[in-house]
Amino acid sequence: MIPGRCMRIYLSESDRIDGKPAMEAILTLCREAGLRGVSVLRATEGLGAHGVHSTAFLALSSDLPLLVEAIDTESRIDHALERMRPHLDDHLVAVWPVSLMKGALEENHA
Repeated sequence: MIPGRCMRIYLSESDRIDGKPAMEAILTLCREAGLRGVSVLRATEGLGAHGVHSTAFLALSSDLPLLVEAIDTESRIDHALERMRPHLDDHLVAVWPVSLMKGALEENHA
């Protein structure tokens, strides 16, 4: 196993970054930074700086919470964060250590 990092960026569907939908902009930045394990999760409900976002209140809500999660090596996540920092404004980002077990990562790390 090798040390890695998990990075999670909290967005909402209505957020924009660099004039584009935030999810699209973040995925582009992740790809440009070389991240390989990135997923976008759409939440059904959330509480944030702008109140409650929920499918219960707005059946056709277009402002639900989104989580962009990336898991990769420490160096790739650190590199991605440095590239993304100027674009993230006040979006919340959480990063924590993980252990990576994927064989391809272990081969590339050695």
